[in-house]
Amino acid sequence: MKPTPVQSVGIIVLAALAVAWSELQLPVRESVGYDVPGLAVRLWKMRLELRENEAELVRLQAETARLKQTVTALAGRFAAAFTEEVYIAVSTADNRLYARRGQDVLREAVISTGSGDTLRQGKRSWIFETPRGVLRVIRKKAGPVWVKPDWAFLEKGEPIPPWDSPLRRQKGVLGDYLLDLGGGVAIHGTDKEHLLGQSVTHGCIRVGKDDIKFLYDSIPVGTKVYIY
Repeated sequence: MKPTPVQSVGIIVLAALAVAWSELQLPVRESVGYDVPGLAVRLWKMRLELRENEAELVRLQAETARLKQTVTALAGRFAAAFTEEVYIAVSTADNRLYARRGQDVLREAVISTGSGDTLRQGKRSWIFETPRGVLRVIRKKAGPVWVKPDWAFLEKGEPIPPWDSPLRRQKGVLGDYLLDLGGGVAIHGTDKEHLLGQSVTHGCIRVGKDDIKFLYDSIPVGTKVYIY
């Protein structure tokens, strides 16, 4: 909780009094019968603690949201195991992807998922996490071209070009195939296969060359993807 305007003004006034009395070397305790400088310091510390608690509350709320999404994904995966439908399960903790039909594993792949890092520029910020929950394959694409977002330039300290600039289009980065999950998240190939098994992406799910070919050929549009 933030201090009220009255509390903030009180803290400022008390701090100013403390400084004034200190500079004038007045006998504070004898003048007002109370340790005003000490009170100002304690109130200032309380204000700092309130700020820290507020930041911790925001962090806990975000963590709670992630846990709810994880539980939803796990529950869906459990239910799907008792059907004959094809689905994909993604473990962000283990960096593993499983293509399954019911309880049968059709393909297991070592992958890379979101790093969890945060990038900030002024009032803008990006959190590079792979979203938990239940998504669907909404389309598939061969030979995908990466349209670089703003953060890709900011990371390298480069100026941000206009949206129609050819500098934004980059071939080969997403591998040979892509399964779009919506919201800027996809399962796709990679030109950095040596990093598979590590949490290093900006939110997408990177898959090796042979595995992404299998997924492209075998996973139909509409397939559920359980990410936990």
